[in-house]
Amino acid sequence: MNINTITTIDEFEDLFKRNIRGMFKDEKSRNERIKKFYELIVLKKNASPLASTKKETLRRVSIVLTTKCNLKCVWCHREEQHVKDSGYLEKNIELDKLKKLLPELKGFHVLSWGGLGEPMLNKNFYEATKIARKYIPIVKTVCNGTTLVEKNIQKLKESNLNYIEVSIDGFNEEANLRLRGAHEADIIRNIKKLSDETDIPIQINTVVSEENYESLFGAIHKLKDVKNIVAMHTIPLFMTKHMQELGIKPLGQTKYENLLKSWKADIDKFKLNIELSPNLDQMNFDPVTFMKKEHNICFSPYEDPSINVEGHIAPCSRLQHISLGNVFDGGFEKAWNSEKMVKFRQEQLKGNYGDLCQRECNMKVTCKKSLQERTKIHKEIHSSISG
Repeated sequence: MNINTITTIDEFEDLFKRNIRGMFKDEKSRNERIKKFYELIVLKKNASPLASTKKETLRRVSIVLTTKCNLKCVWCHREEQHVKDSGYLEKNIELDKLKKLLPELKGFHVLSWGGLGEPMLNKNFYEATKIARKYIPIVKTVCNGTTLVEKNIQKLKESNLNYIEVSIDGFNEEANLRLRGAHEADIIRNIKKLSDETDIPIQINTVVSEENYESLFGAIHKLKDVKNIVAMHTIPLFMTKHMQELGIKPLGQTKYENLLKSWKADIDKFKLNIELSPNLDQMNFDPVTFMKKEHNICFSPYEDPSINVEGHIAPCSRLQHISLGNVFDGGFEKAWNSEKMVKFRQEQLKGNYGDLCQRECNMKVTCKKSLQERTKIHKEIHSSISG
């Protein structure tokens, strides 16, 4: 079943539940998320701009441990000039403050270390992970693979990390080096070693674009001996200003489908237990993407809290330098529904999207205010947002 064959609300809800983002299967929590989803698409600008503070109903909580990185990925938001100018980069989160915060996050199903940096470059990564696992069932990290060297494998095991996402954007011995700055053979060697010595599930994250399309078809063949891989996650290109300046284009739907069909055929050929995320049905109906395209509403500010390296709630994981309420000052619940965060959601419900949301997620401005009026409102929320 896919979105094009649905004829009843029961079929829609069944597809929604199977595709809703998140790693937990708790029916009650998913139903709470669906209620907010329905509220937004039915009431639109009259919906409440408050997000649930019931942690178990939220997709996850993401925390940025560091904004230091050892690679230079061409499509990373670190390359955006407004991020470089913000003073946000080359920082580590304060461990003492993080230690005080983590017990308060009990109730979340998933905590993800990520952000505009390589999490494992923070020397406190292993200690923070071990503490986090006391309160949150699934603690995972995004990783560029270069830090998964042998000396760190035992420390990963002892930290109780229980999921890891590794980014690889090319499989032809040239593309990953050109686009990220690392040889994919080295990364694959690292994750194979990790697989041989631990049971930590591995997800491969791959940006798909016209720039690297041809290099991706050999992925399953090159990864088939890495036994811990459970998912291949493809990420459509976000059109940042940097991407526009470089002339890098998003991948068309037909090519995207062809890539997934090829990967699925190889997975079946080698008899691998690897999930495609999205698979062919999901790429036509992801609830968050559906809400953006069909209703011009972004669900992320309601379900996906992101805490940046300074302890601020950011409106989404791609706008980490934008600070809308500090969890270290007043706690998670207060920051998650802070005055500025609520105002950010209110303006989106009115159709007053800032320049970053317009460019990267194709959100449409539908309110009747002038550009000058809209910009003034956005500047009151955060200085880096324009109309």
